Amino acid sequence: MLGARDGSSFVTITLVFFACDVLATTNGVSVNLTSPEVFNVHFYINTNVEVLEAGVRDVTSAQQHWLHHGIDMGLQACGDFHSAQYLARYPDLTQSFGAHNYRQAVMHYLSNGLKERRHGYLEGGYWGRWTVADKEHRLVVSASRRMGGAIDSLVWNHKEFINAWDHGRELQMAMNFLPNGECYNPTEAGGRYDFQKNSSHTHIQSVHVAGHRLTTKVLPAFWTEPDPQHTHRPGLGCSEGQTALNTAFTYPFPFSKTVTLACPAGVTHPCLHFQSSFTIGGDIPPYTILQMEAPTGYLTADFTHIQSFDPQQGHLVTYQRAKPVVMSTPGGRYAMGVYAPPGQDHDRPLQYMTWTFHMPTVTDSTNKWSVVMRKNSSSFLSTDSELPPIMSQPAAHRHVLAYDVYACIGTVDDVVECLMTLMTPGGDEGLIG
Repeated sequence: MLGARDGSSFVTITLVFFACDVLATTNGVSVNLTSPEVFNVHFYINTNVEVLEAGVRDVTSAQQHWLHHGIDMGLQACGDFHSAQYLARYPDLTQSFGAHNYRQAVMHYLSNGLKERRHGYLEGGYWGRWTVADKEHRLVVSASRRMGGAIDSLVWNHKEFINAWDHGRELQMAMNFLPNGECYNPTEAGGRYDFQKNSSHTHIQSVHVAGHRLTTKVLPAFWTEPDPQHTHRPGLGCSEGQTALNTAFTYPFPFSKTVTLACPAGVTHPCLHFQSSFTIGGDIPPYTILQMEAPTGYLTADFTHIQSFDPQQGHLVTYQRAKPVVMSTPGGRYAMGVYAPPGQDHDRPLQYMTWTFHMPTVTDSTNKWSVVMRKNSSSFLSTDSELPPIMSQPAAHRHVLAYDVYACIGTVDDVVECLMTLMTPGGDEGLIG
């Protein structure tokens, strides 16, 4: 039995231990310390290096680590609640519990804070994490310093959507130059060699948070470790035994993004506007096609249903690369749909690509969508250029390409309605430009 002061009243807390969870009773109110309001297994394992280093890889061990270690350490266990931020946000709680009584903070949030409509996080930056929220639609999005400013958490209705197992996942921007594939592949969140470290070879130049909007500018890491000799033979991947074409860890030109948790008038469901900007320059190895993921999103393993939205029919159809992709959980309780309006700068047809990765653990397995924009290398040449079709980009030449993508979030029905609104004739007027 624990005692603590909540305002002017003394709160009595009883802990009842079970195999996989803990029920805490405070003033007769029973709360579950592993409820989704404060704990998500994907977020807890994938964003806390301490948990990864402890070898935690499954739901049961993650819950036990949280209950017996993580709570009292002040670790963050879900994207829309952090005990340390909760205490920092509300001085009355700090006065009552102290600045480091994280267990009491969790209990208060579950028993009182939610009913009082208190928020479990701080907007803006805190402990290497930047958070923006659309409180009306229960949407919370955050990016971390650890992942180079890439979005590694998107929570709707207390459900985590993003898989952040390593620095190649997240909701992020990436670029490669075919046929070089991953052997020359600037990646916003970090490199393959960053894996699950607490840092990234991506260099953050600026982060700004205001209202519903997050803006970042970074020099992205190359996915592969540098090869100073350029001995690699081009290929779509860059597997073991092959060597990279980059001679540095970090691409010297910026990726920029503005993420706004609001969409055009008429959209009444949670919606995210992702504006990306890629700078192309430097001594790029010979290539034929510039391919940009603008952006890509790695979702958790339970987003197993992959379909496309057909605006002519007004409903979901079998997945087709040319139509906006929708990923959802069984039963359609949680879904994300992605749409790129027409009129953007690409030479080849826009494609909505998907991949499914079945991995040994639930927090490693993932389902990915990608909005793929492609530019021919020849489109960057001047009319009097003598460079061949497979070109090497001159160091003095720089180009900036910008794209707009919308992500609809909610139930499957919410997402269908959101996409229909965005894609209705006249509905996307003013979205580009």
